[in-house]
Amino acid sequence: MTIGGMKRKLSEVSAGDEHVLHAGFDGKVHEYCPYNETSKTYDVQRAPLGVNVMLGALAQGDVELKKQRVLDIGCGTGTFIRAIMGKVRSVSGMDYNDGMLKQAYENLGQKVSLSQGSADNLTFATETFDACSMNQVLHHFPKDDDYSFVKKAFEEAFRVLKTGGVFHVNTSSPEQQRDGFWWLSLFPEATEKMMARFPPLHIVKKYLVAAGFNVDCDSLTVPIERSLMAEHKYLEHGVSGAFDSTYRSGDSSWAMAENCGELEMGQKKLKEMLDMGTADRWLAQREMLRKTVGQATFITVRKPHSSPGSPHSSPSSDQENAVA
Repeated sequence: MTIGGMKRKLSEVSAGDEHVLHAGFDGKVHEYCPYNETSKTYDVQRAPLGVNVMLGALAQGDVELKKQRVLDIGCGTGTFIRAIMGKVRSVSGMDYNDGMLKQAYENLGQKVSLSQGSADNLTFATETFDACSMNQVLHHFPKDDDYSFVKKAFEEAFRVLKTGGVFHVNTSSPEQQRDGFWWLSLFPEATEKMMARFPPLHIVKKYLVAAGFNVDCDSLTVPIERSLMAEHKYLEHGVSGAFDSTYRSGDSSWAMAENCGELEMGQKKLKEMLDMGTADRWLAQREMLRKTVGQATFITVRKPHSSPGSPHSSPSSDQENAVA
């Protein structure tokens, strides 16, 4: 990729390049977004995405939908949980961040079981759940050692799933970060760092297969039209959303831009476009690009009936092709 005339590989951008990192409940420092603050207005802009894809996958399993137990790993404020409650037997949520969990408790009360923890060391017993979900979480994991934290998180999800269980991952590709979000072209350094935060899809698929999941060409879904923010909020105020802290709290890439010291310069460029009357045309061009790549990618996989290490657990040719 080329940023500011410099071509660098994603693997060359390390967490050490980031200027601002926040400590988690366990004392580890790898989070770039101040979710203890942005979580307070997060739900104003966001809406759950991929509910239909996950529930469709659950409905195709051996267990009746109403009898399934679901774990949402990185549940945030609980909007995804709220969307599937009542359709399954039970939903549990786990999150790393204090602020997100506080909002989830306020949103959900005692209706679900919520806990704090880390995705690489789940506190749940083996084969507890019929399904696990992980929505826009991977980029908040450490990216060291070729995204090894992601690999461990997938292994943990595999462990707590029952045989035949579904694992639904909602993430973005690095290219979707670059091309799918209208504001990121204003922030070249933040774009570089956000792209490096998201593991490439071939890495995601490789680690899913390594954990033991069945991955094939039907596992991936890309919603081209839908934004990660609520559809009626995403372009409600056009580019003027850049000047609204509540709007910016709806996507963590704004925090990265601020961390990189690029927010004010990007806002200045937008102000100039607004003054010249070119902002709407520029935004329309960015939106045309978004609708060619989308903002999110869903990978929905299943824990096979054969265990890892058994004679039937080697990746099939379809899995090998899907990972390639």
